[in-house]
Amino acid sequence: MNTLGRKRLCITFFCALLLLFTACKKDESRQAQELYQVALGNLDICVLESGALETLVSNDIVQNVRRMTKILEIVDEGTMITAEDVKNARVLVRFETKDIEDTLFEHQTAFENAESSFTQGEESLIIQTSDNETALRNGELAVIYAENDLRKLVGDRMAERFAGSEKPRDIAALLDDPELGGQAKQDLTTLSSDIELAQIRLNRATQKLEYTRKLYEKQFVSKNELETDELEVETQKKTLVTAKGKYEIFRRYDFITNFHRVWATLINSKENLIRIKAVNRSRLVSAEAVLRSRKQNLLRATTRLEETKEALENCTIRATAPGLVVYETPPRWMNTGPIRPGVEIRHRQTIIKLPDLDQMAVKVNIHESQVDLVSVGMPAIISVDAMPNQSFTGKVNKKALLPSSQNQWLTPDVKVYETLVAFDTSDPNLRPGMNASVEIVAEQLRDVLYVPSQSVRTNAAGEHFCFTADGKPVPVELGKRNQSFVVVLAGLEQGDQILMAPPPLMESKQQDGDPEQERMAAAREKLIQSKQREEAKSNKDKKEAAKEEDKSENVKEDKSQPVEEGAGTEKKSE
Repeated sequence: MNTLGRKRLCITFFCALLLLFTACKKDESRQAQELYQVALGNLDICVLESGALETLVSNDIVQNVRRMTKILEIVDEGTMITAEDVKNARVLVRFETKDIEDTLFEHQTAFENAESSFTQGEESLIIQTSDNETALRNGELAVIYAENDLRKLVGDRMAERFAGSEKPRDIAALLDDPELGGQAKQDLTTLSSDIELAQIRLNRATQKLEYTRKLYEKQFVSKNELETDELEVETQKKTLVTAKGKYEIFRRYDFITNFHRVWATLINSKENLIRIKAVNRSRLVSAEAVLRSRKQNLLRATTRLEETKEALENCTIRATAPGLVVYETPPRWMNTGPIRPGVEIRHRQTIIKLPDLDQMAVKVNIHESQVDLVSVGMPAIISVDAMPNQSFTGKVNKKALLPSSQNQWLTPDVKVYETLVAFDTSDPNLRPGMNASVEIVAEQLRDVLYVPSQSVRTNAAGEHFCFTADGKPVPVELGKRNQSFVVVLAGLEQGDQILMAPPPLMESKQQDGDPEQERMAAAREKLIQSKQREEAKSNKDKKEAAKEEDKSENVKEDKSQPVEEGAGTEKKSE
């Protein structure tokens, strides 16, 4: 029992010594790893992003039929369209045409009806124009005839005096007007002459009767002759009365009646002429409106017919440019699945892309915090996942001015800008859709002091600190940075040693007076320190491994320095 106990004690003591020795070695290794010597050298400010390959020039085949159409046949994906295929107008896509053919028949019938209606409208307008001219001529002639009747009745001078004025109040007084002429003047003169003649004849008959009576008293004439002369006197008296009556009737009735009739005819003819002109305008405007309406119907029918014919032609899509056939992936919200025969395609939806493989690029999304570092023309290094042992050079070809709208639907709080990085020289093995990573060299800094980003601490006031080997904080002024290192403008010198995993600043531990909160904060700081130590150790191991790799795999000449090799290895690991 004693021997067994001594053996167990020796084994326990040996294990304790072994554990103590191992712990010491780990502490020495950890202390060595925690230190970083400030270096003076070149630093590349790079932007690292991943994306997918696409072509700069692509001939998109879209559906140009203004409705949902179903694919009947489509060329196989991956087919290479050659110049010979373009010359022969090879069919790429064919859609179903039954509904379009039925619509074409309906639109053809509607077009013929509209064309016939438009021709009728044109003829109706010509007829209406002719009717208007005839009615206008008749109305104008009626006015001329009425004016001539007025001139005939009262003469030219009096007719001109009343032209365009109102009807005179005392029409009978016109007979005494010295400007009276025409038929009224002639009739008035005739009637006056009849009265004068009747008066003269009456006087002569009376004188003859007196002479006959004297002769009768002396018995020179017979009683029969006396009676004859007496009858003649009575006859002339009646003739005089009749003449005066006609004269009075003419002055009081006939002239006034004729003047009213002629005047009314003139006024009515003028008003009728105005009505004719208005009716003509109304009918002409109506005929023109009908013609315009029928013309619009004809234009709509023509447009629909042409669109339907064009849609029928667009149901067959032929090759117009050479390239590799790549099916376009429909958006998820369409729920139609991949492009294939039987799938319905909406208007203007892209079906096939014919990319130009000689002009390839990588499409990446640059975060808004780094977009200002990137500008068109900057050099870049491209790594394609499908070709891990080969890298390519390129340049920034295009940078979006506004954030990506498609990304805003998925992550509205993250703003990214679509950027195209074009290959300097393409490779026949590159295909659209391949995953690739891009390292854009935004700026190359020469002979600057830089330290790892993890070795810097920042307080609440925005002040930056590094910690010396003995744990003393040193205020530093920082400059530009990349993914792993930051430039030190002031506060450190070349060769200074700082902690890779510095402790937290004192003020961060005293932000809360609650002991429980301080304990939790301290635990979090310890956890962060342990992670930082592990990262520092991993970085150092990678740095040593990078020194042993072949220098030909590095594209940049500046990466031949140990510090920058470590930074590049760190970027690749990220």
